Amino acid sequence: EIVSFLSIFKRKTMKKSVLLLFLIAINSISFAQELPFQKIEPSDSVALENQMQQLAINCDTQNLSELDLFKFQLIRGDYKDALHTIQKSIEETPQEERIYLDLYRYYVEAKLSNNFNKTFKDSYHNYLIESNDVHVINLDKTLILRDGTDYFISNFNNTYKNITAKEISNVTAQDLLKKYFLSTVYASTRDIFFEEIKQDHKRRYVVNDSIVIPMKDGAEVSMVIVQRKGNSTAKKSVILVSSIYAGTNEAAAMLAASKGYIGAIANTRGKRLSKSKIKPLEYEHTDVYEVIDWISKQPWSNQKVAMFGGSYNGFAQWASLKHNVHPALKTIVPMVAIAPGIDYPMENNILYNYSYSWNFYVTNNKFLDFEASNDFKRWNTLKNTWYKTGVAFNKLDSLDGQVNTLWNIYMQHPSYDDYWKKMIPYKQEFAKINIPILTITGYYDDSQRGAMYYYNQHHTYATNLNHYLLVGPYDHWTAQTKPEESLRNYKLDKAALINIEEELIYQWFDYILNGKAKPSILKDKVNFQVMGTNTWMHTSSLSSMTNDTLQFHLSSDKHSDFYTLKTNPNNSEINMAFDFKDRESMTNTDYYPWPLEKENINVKDGLVFKSAPLEKDVIINGSFFGNLEFSINKKDVDYSVIVYQLTSEGNYFHLSYYIGRASYAKNREQRNLLTPNQKTQISFDNSKLISKKLENGSRIVVVVNVNKNNNAQINYGTGKDVNKESIKDAEIPLDITFTGNSSISLPIYKYSQTKLD
Repeated sequence: EIVSFLSIFKRKTMKKSVLLLFLIAINSISFAQELPFQKIEPSDSVALENQMQQLAINCDTQNLSELDLFKFQLIRGDYKDALHTIQKSIEETPQEERIYLDLYRYYVEAKLSNNFNKTFKDSYHNYLIESNDVHVINLDKTLILRDGTDYFISNFNNTYKNITAKEISNVTAQDLLKKYFLSTVYASTRDIFFEEIKQDHKRRYVVNDSIVIPMKDGAEVSMVIVQRKGNSTAKKSVILVSSIYAGTNEAAAMLAASKGYIGAIANTRGKRLSKSKIKPLEYEHTDVYEVIDWISKQPWSNQKVAMFGGSYNGFAQWASLKHNVHPALKTIVPMVAIAPGIDYPMENNILYNYSYSWNFYVTNNKFLDFEASNDFKRWNTLKNTWYKTGVAFNKLDSLDGQVNTLWNIYMQHPSYDDYWKKMIPYKQEFAKINIPILTITGYYDDSQRGAMYYYNQHHTYATNLNHYLLVGPYDHWTAQTKPEESLRNYKLDKAALINIEEELIYQWFDYILNGKAKPSILKDKVNFQVMGTNTWMHTSSLSSMTNDTLQFHLSSDKHSDFYTLKTNPNNSEINMAFDFKDRESMTNTDYYPWPLEKENINVKDGLVFKSAPLEKDVIINGSFFGNLEFSINKKDVDYSVIVYQLTSEGNYFHLSYYIGRASYAKNREQRNLLTPNQKTQISFDNSKLISKKLENGSRIVVVVNVNKNNNAQINYGTGKDVNKESIKDAEIPLDITFTGNSSISLPIYKYSQTKLD
């Protein structure tokens, strides 16, 4: 009996195995085979829906994420299954992270009803009623301010249009269906949720967006005032945002109102309702002061004004302090603040071309020209054409075919001259700034050099400061909002995930304006998150961030693709040659830190140096600095230095970089040309600040390069105005020789674990 049972079991098992192998084979064939695709007219929405439904039925959905599975269930018409899937995702997701998921749930519920529009409208209306102020504000910022509907529609249409085959792969089908999902969901709901969110704002707030106030010189500034309903007659402190980005800061003013303050927005003269001419940057130094004065005299103001904002809005705060600090201004919180002439539109006197399109974005109309800003084909074509043809940088608008007035003004001011100095405090003008300040920036903030310029100049010229600094692993966006779990493929420490916009700055305002406790994270004047340790450090000054320096010298010793970094000066000479006529290749293309960590770098781009392994764990704290000794056959050069951590696992982590123009190394206000073929020393000390643990066994990799790519000016080294140089000035190749006296120094902190909190 036992033998008989085992024989039967074996036969059945073999049959099941054969059947399983057969099914696997069939599935493998179906997964690999092409799916039939007969293109139809996309404007026929019914036929298109049927086609996408059939494609979703035929498409392989194994290994899809839960969210993607929901999308396919929805397109197939399996609405009950889709609703179950999305509800499960919602249950597993915190409310502040499920804005899109909630929208999708109400969409599929409406698809199950007999009246889609009414069902979706009623559901979303009730959803808003049940949500708190901050959540609705985040809905506005996510769904309205960053509305992607038009992009979703065009992205699907373009993808569909570009398919020419009669059969498509499973991968292509999945991509097309995901794009169809986005275009369909948002196209059919945008008008409804836009209106419902706007109506909900009216239920919560009193918004006066028709204010125009006169400036002393006859110009006009447009204002928006937001108050929370229910207590609009009480005098309150005012939280002011001064911005050129008209129409994008209402959510910030509502947040201020929801926190118990009055929210105010002042737009740059010429924007919104102002009839003045739009002139970015030039008049904030007087206009913002006058706006504060106007606010302080209003019946709803208690004569206390605080300011905050990032990027341009951060610059506007510093600009308001240039001549005097208004008595009503009690504090500013500049985040990722640009400093005109310092880090915008150039950095260390090298002018980048990204500012070219920004000018149209902010000056083409009274609000913002998103169509021009998002015309990436135009901007990419322009910079590539400029690079290929080698025309002078000041001819960009000739290539573009449209006059760029602001760009042409920039061309006339390559040094930090009076044009730039009039916009923000300059030297001794910082001495009188005596209000509490909280500066916020990030290690990977594009405007970090601007933010730190203000911070350093304030500490240079003023005394007894109440000026705090907070800096962490954030970029230009997250340093003024809320960081996500990962930044450019690097998973952040949990300690870094603080809510800057909704919590920290209002803790600061409550501290300054209402006498409440200081934000707990501000334990000292300088507060920074140490990447890789899940901790923050707190020191009294930038200089006290470090207690040692790792200094490396360039050398000509080479092993494989790497030169050697040595600890002492040496007699080395390392040569580089560049042909600026060559437009088939570029140099210094990897200076920008994206992603932060990668498996390889281009060892053929520039001179690449590598150190011996670190013998102990250390923390790099602050800005690396350098002293390069070289001779060159030109009168000038734009150079760069990138510093990586080469981990013991063999990955390259982008720590920081510096790009600068040699002729401005001593003084950004005055150009000092080099003497050709004569040895010279060029020093720099204002690279991007960072804090990160470097583990035992890591190596330091330094890339020294010359800048020649399509993102910025090309300095041909003739000594003429770089904006006027062209490929005609490239007859003689650049030849540069670095010596072993050249050094790169990393500020570090040697520590014990007890020093980290």
